[in-house]
Amino acid sequence: MVSVLTEQMEADVIAIPSNVMDRMGGRLQKMQMLPAIAQQALEMVKDPDCTIREFAKVIEQDIKLATEMLKVANSAIYSQGRPIASLSDAAMRLGMNQCKNLILTSSFASLIENFTLEEEWVRELLWRHGLAAAVIASNLNRSLKIGFLGEEFTGGLVHDIGRILLAVALPDLFLNGDPVDFQEHRADRLRIEQQTWGTTHTEVGAWFAVENRLPGCLVSAIRYHHFPARAPKDHQRLVALVSVADDMANYVQRNESGTGYDPATNPYIKLLEECGVKNARKNFDEHAAPILEKSCQDALELCGI
Repeated sequence: MVSVLTEQMEADVIAIPSNVMDRMGGRLQKMQMLPAIAQQALEMVKDPDCTIREFAKVIEQDIKLATEMLKVANSAIYSQGRPIASLSDAAMRLGMNQCKNLILTSSFASLIENFTLEEEWVRELLWRHGLAAAVIASNLNRSLKIGFLGEEFTGGLVHDIGRILLAVALPDLFLNGDPVDFQEHRADRLRIEQQTWGTTHTEVGAWFAVENRLPGCLVSAIRYHHFPARAPKDHQRLVALVSVADDMANYVQRNESGTGYDPATNPYIKLLEECGVKNARKNFDEHAAPILEKSCQDALELCGI
């Protein structure tokens, strides 16, 4: 067994079986989620003194990022019928938090594109699932007034990265452990994965997050989104939110629509309220339907990235 333990982890050791590590190979271990330009841009977003012009000059160095920022800024969500061609104007229109989300989305999409999967449909489904969970988490954060500043989007986006890594590493065994049916409410889901692969997508994903030096809150979102109550206390609110969004995204993908979703079936809202989100249950029951409708529209705008 190969074990990884860093200061980012506030729980026990992440253990990945040696056969899984061997099959993932050195290529995955060296692969970074965020390229250099994306890392620089994200650092600038954190700086309150960073100007839009300075930020745009960095984005200009990455043609893919620049193109996608203009594409989203001119999409139906933001354009209001007035086209723009300047990156500075695009960043101004989107706002820095949305620019951050866009950078992360683009970087994650590029990472996934570099993975060679025997079953390409698996990559497409899991990419759409992460994107759906991200926009749902973002809209929930806004509607329930939880107060996150973008980390909820990132947590939703990357929460299932372990499934993609395992599809790459174990193509002959992957569908035996994960039929990609989005029936993730089953209590034996992770047990079946453990029996089939000798590990779970949550452990493999957490290992990859640690290797890429992602913040501890995101490592926790990846590792504990099926059991958010087990997450470190200071990360529980974020993990609970990602879990709520994951449940909703699963429903959308099972039914190809958010129509008919029953908020009472979501098992994670109670924990969100226990984590200090006032009236979480009441507000969720009231806003779940419009959140799903808006999130489906938002995800369609971003899914081409």
